[in-house]
Amino acid sequence: MKRRTFIKSISGALATASVSPAASVLAADKRISIADFGLKPNSRDDAVPALKKALAYCKQHPGTTLVFPYGRYDFWNTLADRDFYYISNNDDGIKPVAFPLVGFSNTTIDGQGSRFVFHGGMVPAIVRQSKGITLKNFSIDWDVPFHCEGIIEAVNQDESYVDIRIKDGFSYKVENNRFIFVGEGFENPVIKNLLEFDTELAEQAYMARDNFQREIQPVTTEIRPGVLRLQTKFASWPKVGNTLLVMQERRDWPAIAVQETSNTWLEQINIHHSGAMGVIGQLADGIHLDRVQVVPARHSGRIVSTTVDATHFVNCRGHIVLKDCLFQGQIDDGTNIHGMYGRVAEIHDKHRVTFELVHYQQLGIDIFKPGSQVNFSDKALRIFHHNQIVETQRNDAKYWTVTFKEALPESLAVDDVMDNMSWQPEQVLITGTRFAKNRARGGLISAKGNIIIENNYFHTPGIAIKIGSGGVKWYESGPVQSVQISNNLFDNCNYAKASSAIDIVPGRKSDVDSAFHQNVRIHDNEFRVFNERVLTASRTHGVLFVNNKIQKTEAYPMEATKLAPLQIDRSTQFVYSGNEFVGFDRNKKLVSVNEVRIQRKTGKNGVEVEA
Repeated sequence: MKRRTFIKSISGALATASVSPAASVLAADKRISIADFGLKPNSRDDAVPALKKALAYCKQHPGTTLVFPYGRYDFWNTLADRDFYYISNNDDGIKPVAFPLVGFSNTTIDGQGSRFVFHGGMVPAIVRQSKGITLKNFSIDWDVPFHCEGIIEAVNQDESYVDIRIKDGFSYKVENNRFIFVGEGFENPVIKNLLEFDTELAEQAYMARDNFQREIQPVTTEIRPGVLRLQTKFASWPKVGNTLLVMQERRDWPAIAVQETSNTWLEQINIHHSGAMGVIGQLADGIHLDRVQVVPARHSGRIVSTTVDATHFVNCRGHIVLKDCLFQGQIDDGTNIHGMYGRVAEIHDKHRVTFELVHYQQLGIDIFKPGSQVNFSDKALRIFHHNQIVETQRNDAKYWTVTFKEALPESLAVDDVMDNMSWQPEQVLITGTRFAKNRARGGLISAKGNIIIENNYFHTPGIAIKIGSGGVKWYESGPVQSVQISNNLFDNCNYAKASSAIDIVPGRKSDVDSAFHQNVRIHDNEFRVFNERVLTASRTHGVLFVNNKIQKTEAYPMEATKLAPLQIDRSTQFVYSGNEFVGFDRNKKLVSVNEVRIQRKTGKNGVEVEA
């Protein structure tokens, strides 16, 4: 594959018009410096006023590269542009934005290795309704993070409390026996989760469970300066010396949001922290991440990077490329690539239907675009009808009334779902990327295009690669049609969740046997497993498992399982050959094909999981 998958247009000669007196000294090769607008590195001055002038110039002069001389730049939310944004799988609202790249063309932001430090609640960059945008060569961080970490000093199960010593660099206060997150210009009194991390390994502790606190907040007292006692119930009790993550509820401040754009490149960017996702793309046509790292900054003392997913892509089309990236320490998945179902809420006639966007963090995302090819699925997510959107009417952020070209079938019913097939990626390439030491999983993949996952490293507390769909709650669409998983190293995954390295599941829980996914080829990989779990597949047509090496390890304590390393259920055309198992008991049954129906339930995220 060529490095430049997308074609970037080059505009004409630099116009002479200017938006500031600095224009007379701007470079003739369309490279301008933020210094030309009065901002110097390492000054600790607010970069926003100078940046506004520079971006205004870039918008008027397509093809411009804005460079930042190497150093530190600080951004405050006070003077930043504000607008209301719907950001999928994050919380919507009015957001200050440092780099509001809205309506730009062929613009490059080159940090030249600089460190961008943000203060308070704000989004570093939103690329929206633009084309040919490149962001490169800078890091993103906050002086005061949006979460809190503490070293566990005492655990008392009888009296149901944990004492933690808050690490340097984290800010909080305690009022009326309640923990409150404190940042620059904001406070949040709601703890979402308390989760244990292994301090030495800097990863989620072995079999540590989430301790969600939404309904009842822990009774918090400061027993001495910097040491807090959190009195609450724990699903799994942590160990003294480990780190306790105190995670807040909101997903307000992703690092980079890419919306309704074409041809977006993110190159050599280090996202050390954000108060939501690292990179979130929605309705983007072509997005390429090259050497993007989501990882805590060195010497920061932090274990956590972003407070949810490292990357996430919703109804993006064209190409999605993740090349030579690193996703570590984020408090959810490394990447999630999917479409979004619209739920049938009301049927008006043979051509008109009102749809509902079900999850509150998907409101306002316009998946109902005229001219789009769509399909309809029933309550078991079996596709039964294809059509084309002719006209749409947005009733509000939750409901759309849609008119279709062809007559709708009489079998269409409320609670069936529609998927927009015109806004799905044609190609997904994930290569040379490391998924490690986060919470949750590596990659969640549910897209119709050609998906290649090769030459990657996975060391995740949950499933390394989950191919699924969510027909309830999140309403993430599927299925997959062509997936190649090859030459990857799966290094002792599932150390905090009993499951397989690769899990292929249908959408809504049902008793039907018909195939949901198809054509998943898994070959020439190395699996290092302590739990003897490699692959679980259900309702899939065409699974190939060939020439893989499976090495039994003692990296973590093994939990007994009745399932075979390769557990195939309600599936057809399973191909198995040339695989090498090392270190397994000779009497161990290695492959089970349609012999046992895998018991599953609908998890909290609306996706089927093992019961």
